[in-house]
Amino acid sequence: MTQKKSQENPLDTYMQKASEFEEQGLLNEAARELRKALRATEEKGPVYVRLAEVYEEQRLADRAISAIRKAVRHDPDDLQAREIMLDMLLHFGLVDETIRECRELLRARPKNLNALEILSVAYLQKGMLDKSLKVTNDLIALDPNSPSNHYRRGWLYQQTGDFSNAISEYSRVLEMSPEDDMAQDAQQAVETLDSQQLRQIITLALEDYIFRAKLTRDAERAAVERGYHLSLGGMSALKQIKFDELPEIYSEWKQRYYH
Repeated sequence: MTQKKSQENPLDTYMQKASEFEEQGLLNEAARELRKALRATEEKGPVYVRLAEVYEEQRLADRAISAIRKAVRHDPDDLQAREIMLDMLLHFGLVDETIRECRELLRARPKNLNALEILSVAYLQKGMLDKSLKVTNDLIALDPNSPSNHYRRGWLYQQTGDFSNAISEYSRVLEMSPEDDMAQDAQQAVETLDSQQLRQIITLALEDYIFRAKLTRDAERAAVERGYHLSLGGMSALKQIKFDELPEIYSEWKQRYYH
C-alpha cells in the first residue's frame, strides 16, 4: 500500500499565514509572510496588492504606494489593482498623482465609475469646483440612481452659489434615500439654504419698501424675481410672513428663525 505525500504549495502557505496574522492585527508579521510569498511565485500582482493593503493599514504610505504600483506594472490590465491604487493615492493625500492616474485610466475606460468618482473628489480637494462638477455630471449621466452623486452635485452647486439647482439636487436625494444619514444631511442643507435666503429677503424688505410691497402682494413671485430659490418648505415659511407688518414683527421673526 502506497502513501501519497501531499505537498503544500509554499505560496498558499504564506498567503494563509498572512491572512491569519492580519486577522489578529499582527500586521508586521502579515507583511513578512507576504514578502516571502513574493519570492515563491512568478504571479506577483495579487501578492503586491495584498502587501500594499497591509502597508496601508500600517499607514506606511511610501511602502503602500510602491507595492500597489508594482502590482499595476506587473499587470497593467488588472483593473482592480489600478482602482485600489487610485484609492490609496487619494487616501494618502497625493492629489496631483491621483488626478493624473485617473485621467490615464479614463482614457482607456471612459465609463469607469470608480475613476470618475475619485477624480471628482480629487478636483474638489484641489478647489477646482467647475471640473469637479463636470465630472460629477458625467457620473450622474452614467449612474443616475446614485444618491451620493446627487448629493455631491448639490453641494457643488451650493458652493458656487447656484441655490436653485442645489436645492433641487438635495431634494432628489431625499426622494431617493429618505431614511439614511445622507438624507438627513441633505435635509439640513436644504434648511440652511432656506434660512439663509429668508434672512436675506427679510433684510432687503426692511430696506426696500417697493420690494416689501411686492412681497405683500405675492411673496413667491417677488422672491423669484429677485433671484431667490426656496424649497417648498421655505416657500411656505415665506408666505406666512406678514410683510406689511414687518417692522413691527421683525424682532419676533429674528428670535424665531435666526439660529
